[in-house]
Amino acid sequence: MIEVGGHHPEILVVEDEPAHSEVVFRALSAHGGFNLRFVASLADAQRAIAEKTPALILADLNLADGKAFELLSFPDQQPGLPVLVMTSHGDEQTAVRAMRAGALDYLVKSPEAFAGLSHAIERALREWRLIESRRAAEAALRESEERFRVFFESSPDACQFVTSEGAFIDINRAAEEMFGYRREEVFGKTVPQLGIFHDQSLPSARTMVSDCLEGASCPPVELTVVHRSGRQIEVEARTVAVRFRDGLGVLTALRDVSARKQAELAQRRLEEQLRQASKMEAVGRLAGGVAHDFNNLLTGIRGFTDILLSGFAEGDPAHGDLLEIQRATQRAATLTGQLLAFSRKQVVEPVVVDLNQLLSGAMGIVERLLGEEVRVVFRPGANLHAVRIDPSGMEQVLINLAVNARDAMPRGGQLGIETSEVEVDAEMCRNHLDARPGRHLLLSVKDTGVGMPEGVLSRLFEPFFTTKGPGRGTGLGLSIIYGIVQQGGGFVLVESDMGRGSAFHIYLPAVLDKPTAEVPPADRELAKGSETILLVEDEVLVRTLVSKFLHSQGYRVLSAARGSDAIQLAAEHGGRIDLLLSDVILPNMNGRQIYERLLQSMPTLRVLFMSGYTENIIAPHGVLEGGFCFVQKPFSLKELAGRVREALDSSMADDRERSGSMSDER
Repeated sequence: MIEVGGHHPEILVVEDEPAHSEVVFRALSAHGGFNLRFVASLADAQRAIAEKTPALILADLNLADGKAFELLSFPDQQPGLPVLVMTSHGDEQTAVRAMRAGALDYLVKSPEAFAGLSHAIERALREWRLIESRRAAEAALRESEERFRVFFESSPDACQFVTSEGAFIDINRAAEEMFGYRREEVFGKTVPQLGIFHDQSLPSARTMVSDCLEGASCPPVELTVVHRSGRQIEVEARTVAVRFRDGLGVLTALRDVSARKQAELAQRRLEEQLRQASKMEAVGRLAGGVAHDFNNLLTGIRGFTDILLSGFAEGDPAHGDLLEIQRATQRAATLTGQLLAFSRKQVVEPVVVDLNQLLSGAMGIVERLLGEEVRVVFRPGANLHAVRIDPSGMEQVLINLAVNARDAMPRGGQLGIETSEVEVDAEMCRNHLDARPGRHLLLSVKDTGVGMPEGVLSRLFEPFFTTKGPGRGTGLGLSIIYGIVQQGGGFVLVESDMGRGSAFHIYLPAVLDKPTAEVPPADRELAKGSETILLVEDEVLVRTLVSKFLHSQGYRVLSAARGSDAIQLAAEHGGRIDLLLSDVILPNMNGRQIYERLLQSMPTLRVLFMSGYTENIIAPHGVLEGGFCFVQKPFSLKELAGRVREALDSSMADDRERSGSMSDER
């Protein structure tokens, strides 16, 4: 027995002959498995179908108002209904016509046919269910294919569909644009025939397809697509095996990741710049941390050397030795200043100089550094413009390059130093981001050393990067060169061939101004005085030196190591104190705080601050912008004497202005 959804199927019987209707009723009622509805005309049948669609229609072929065939396509625009046709006078042609029209079966009315009518209806219902299932499957397939076609055509990714042998079945519009081929041009051809993938990507592409066909996992693979024009496109490929009518194929989606690659490259560059900035910050922290103590030591060395020099005549051998100590101290101070200027990006004081003259003056130092095994050849260019640069910084550039060249020529060689004037054009600016168009002086320093590999060249100016052995290099020499040249508005290019040597090309903007003439400082005697000075300095070496020197110049000196000690000493002194000479940064209070405390009881007190720290460290303590007298360590005794005298002789108006500014701040 057949049931529909748990209920007996409804059979609509269309029969205009009452006797036949009675026979059908008895035959099907005896079965007991059907719900029956009877109508006597085609019109009544159509109304009954409109009210409720039956599970099957059992209809006489020839009705008074039409043929049963009309029920096969009712209602309009809908799938056909299951119809079982009966007739009293059937022939073969009528049967064929009925079956072609879509009838499930054709019965000739007879006692035998009526006896087996229930079985015929059950058979027809089963057949109809199979037809409906097939129709549903076909509809689902058509819908799926349509969805796939819409996805395939509208996908922004380039999609290609190939057979398991690699022959193209189809590509979408995005693939046509990416490949430069129309779909009819690729059909039946293979990827190697069309050259769609770069030669280096073909092995990866083959492996990806093979793994996919074998059922292995297929993670995304990065490949290089070659457009018909030869343009290369970086893509990310994803594959999936697809079954179709003729077998197994591979669907590949290619996503253009060129923009992402560029973004990743830009991100890596930013990260590299961040790492470089972090390294430079480390340089600054290191330099700033040691600068104070180092400059205090240099102050002591330089000061006591000045004192010793005053006791020897110029012709005495000891006098020359002391001068060498003094010059070495000055070079050490200059080197410290240049390192701090680069790492902290402090402002230097460039002047207009004759580059040839500046380099000529440094040749003696260069030759002594290189020794006799390295020949120095200097070829100055003629009629060169001047450059605006810090002279001591430029000398440091040359010295650092000379030291670098010496280490690259352990068995000796030649160092060529050459100057010329060139025009930096737009093409060079496009190739070198630091370059600016215009006239430049070119300083080329070439050695015949061992050369540098590409990996070293790419990291050449990184702080702390060195190829020298332990204890032979800090990795800061070339970093300092880079910073000094950039501060001068220039840029550096480096060439190197393994086994043939290296060349550093330094470009400095040319200026039309005339070189600044060096004015030698007047050889004045040390300034003296008789005033009382309160000295506050926590470094014993510097405090001893300054106190001893100022005593020798006629001043009365009160010395303290801490701010609290200085305030107590001033109170115990009771008399007039003319000048506070104080370090800026001290253990328990800074120099400005000491001055503000003392100023409350000594309104005419002058002040001179000193420090070995860098500008960026002492600036927050309000010394530089306050207009106070200041001397940077390391200083010479002559410089100290002059600044002390200058501070003592400063006008009362200056004092009132500074006092007012401090009151405003408070």
